[in-house]
Amino acid sequence: MKRFKKAIAVMLSTMLLFAFGLTANASQSTDGESDQAIKAESDVQLTTVNESVIKQLTRADKPGSITSSVYAMKEDINFKTPETPSLKKETVPSLKASPAAATASSATYSGTITEEGGTQFLYPIYLQPGELLQAQLDGPFSAQLDYDLYLYEFDMTTGDINPNPIDASTYGTYFNNYEQGAASLPENVGARNAIGSEKAYAIAVHAKKGSSINAPFYLTVDTSSSYDAYEPDESAFHAYNFTFSTGGSSLNSRSIHSGIDNDWYQITIPASRNYDALNVKLDSTSESYGYKAEVYGALSGNQMVLLPQTNHNVSLNTGTYYVRVYTTNQYSADHLYTLTLKPVLRAGKIVINGYDSSKNGPNDYPTYSYGRHYRVNGTSDFTVKGVVTTTDNYPVANAPVDMTWLNQNWTEGSGNRTRTGTAYTDQNGAFSVTVSLPHSTGSIAEYLSGAISFTHYFDLSGVAAQVRGTSIIDTDIVYHFAYSIYGG
Repeated sequence: MKRFKKAIAVMLSTMLLFAFGLTANASQSTDGESDQAIKAESDVQLTTVNESVIKQLTRADKPGSITSSVYAMKEDINFKTPETPSLKKETVPSLKASPAAATASSATYSGTITEEGGTQFLYPIYLQPGELLQAQLDGPFSAQLDYDLYLYEFDMTTGDINPNPIDASTYGTYFNNYEQGAASLPENVGARNAIGSEKAYAIAVHAKKGSSINAPFYLTVDTSSSYDAYEPDESAFHAYNFTFSTGGSSLNSRSIHSGIDNDWYQITIPASRNYDALNVKLDSTSESYGYKAEVYGALSGNQMVLLPQTNHNVSLNTGTYYVRVYTTNQYSADHLYTLTLKPVLRAGKIVINGYDSSKNGPNDYPTYSYGRHYRVNGTSDFTVKGVVTTTDNYPVANAPVDMTWLNQNWTEGSGNRTRTGTAYTDQNGAFSVTVSLPHSTGSIAEYLSGAISFTHYFDLSGVAAQVRGTSIIDTDIVYHFAYSIYGG
């Protein structure tokens, strides 16, 4: 009898896997060093607990990131005898601030560079103690041109410029598709006057590759006295480490205080993980202002590639990526946005853990000769319950589950051989699928002796639950009850 029961179980399991056609190919992800991963060492990262709020950030600067592969300044500039800049002040309207938080002063300039290696300077720009300076370079809008942005400070005693830049943005030209159209990521620099007296600065636009007498660049300069404590972090070269927990982590201590303010975060995706995508989302109020949270990878030459999002989910390989938060419309230094990063967990296991039916309820588990299994009665509604988790037992939400019930005693043409249903897991990884069953054929008779004896007639049926698009499956045997006869 034991051999017979084992054979029945094997037969049903094999039947479920092959006769149902449920051996769908698994969606295997390949971990490895992607060319979209910046190859750089990270500092020790701030680890957070489940659904925690980050209260501190650690800078993720790479040594030499603003001094390697940059041009050597040859100009002799003194702010006490400034030349009239050849940049033209534009009347292009800047992004609007909320009326109660209009603490920023902004101006936009345009210009051209007529030879490769040439540089245009804008100076002097004065900052009072505690003020923040930000500058953004847009254009020229040509794949054949590559312009970089540099920020210098002056010696306030002599008026001479310090030839070593205090900040630089040296992205390679790479056109991404934004809502406003195709463009390369703008170059951004920033500095804060942390001393108790006035300081003077200069901004340089350098033609690293190509030049044009017709294709202009646009340089926006902004000074502000109201900003969050983590400024400046205007480019990916000055990103802050953001390490998130399996359940997701949030940050709510930062603001967008000007139309060109960029907040950058560095994230590291390890090879050993239980997810292949990340949900990157801002709070609804920030989204209504026009705030954006974008994820970038980097190719060689610091070309920044905007990664596509689907419902705020971004597919990621092993490596280092960068999150950019900025605004396309309003901004306010008084509004703290909430940025949440949450792994989209990868299904690793599925388990059927319970049944229910309209006639038998959830607790009907008789022990016939084939073992202890759930019994569903006749034409009852039949519910299969279970849970989907990662291989390390974290619940997987929103996983699609396909369930199939099979009674092989019905022929294919009868319309009664199979029943199928689908469902998505909830936040706890749980699923529930209900189908309406046909009659049992009563193919098996089992005599139950006792003070009152009966013969029960039933079928052996099978159940399979599978994570759609994968080979992750669980199967079980269910008794499909037909009727009983009094045996005397």
